[in-house]
Amino acid sequence: MTAPTVTDTRSLVVNGAFRPQRVTGQQRYAIEIADRLVRDHGFGEHAPQGGWLGSAVKEWAWTMLRLPSLASGSVVVSLTARSPFARRQVLVVHDLFVLTNPEWFSRKYVLTHAPTLRAQLRTASAVVAVSEPTAEAVRGRFAGKVVVAPNAPSDVFRSSPSAADAAATGALESRGLREDGYLLTVGSKDPRKNLPRLAHAYGLLPEETRSRFPLVVVGGGAAIYQGESIAWPKGTVDAGYVTDDDLRALYAGARAVVFPSMAEGFGLPLVEAAAAGAGSLVVSDLDVFRWICEDGAVYVDPSSAESIAAGLTAAIEGRAPAISIDLDRFDWNASARAVAEICTEVARNR
Repeated sequence: MTAPTVTDTRSLVVNGAFRPQRVTGQQRYAIEIADRLVRDHGFGEHAPQGGWLGSAVKEWAWTMLRLPSLASGSVVVSLTARSPFARRQVLVVHDLFVLTNPEWFSRKYVLTHAPTLRAQLRTASAVVAVSEPTAEAVRGRFAGKVVVAPNAPSDVFRSSPSAADAAATGALESRGLREDGYLLTVGSKDPRKNLPRLAHAYGLLPEETRSRFPLVVVGGGAAIYQGESIAWPKGTVDAGYVTDDDLRALYAGARAVVFPSMAEGFGLPLVEAAAAGAGSLVVSDLDVFRWICEDGAVYVDPSSAESIAAGLTAAIEGRAPAISIDLDRFDWNASARAVAEICTEVARNR
């Protein structure tokens, strides 16, 4: 998606530091919200350009050194962790894991991002959290106003293809999959995603079951996370990083989407899977997942491979409840309005 080009200095400005980054969960949130803030709510945007591009170090330097001068006198909304120190900033917090669970991240990431987040929570004018459980965690560390503006499924996932759709058929056939005949897990290879335990749990299923129902793993790694070796059992299909169209097709054809995370700030694959028409959900018993899914999922203990395996078996045997997520609760337009309203409030109270 092409970044808007904004050259004027308005009172409300999007921090576009996310624009050069690869699109994962935070960047998808930022793109969807930022585009609406600029298009529908009159925000300006500044993003790194020219010599500030080309490396994470340069782009961080732009965020910390150049953006404050570009946005001088404006309220800045920062939609990802790449945010400056600013008292006139509305800060979106996706999670607090770099503070609460630093062992999940590389030493370099913790040394740079933990003190930055603490400072931002001291200086921000207001915070937007991506779920109510995340908001509650933030309220324990931030004295100002906290509002909730959740993630939502993007349009590509809401327009679920039919079984006869050529693109959907190709996405499955190219990976040796059949509709309703595989399990799917989506997420970066981040320790909190709990993939080694999922691999163990899947390996507890009989080999004949794994032959009939492969486990498709979508997502890539990142240098910010602590590395770990995962021994995937026979039956696993490593799909790596896929396009949105292929991901939509994989969601739509899955018998179950599995998300056994140890912790999450939201859980974007859950609403994407619901929008695309996945068969069922097998998820960790986390407050945020119950906030999203209510009774429409199989809940498992993420610390127990046996519990996860039992959840997988329930889905395979057709004993999982139908997905019943109310997608009206998760809408990018509504979330963008909530962000715009708190930014406007901060601007008026200067």
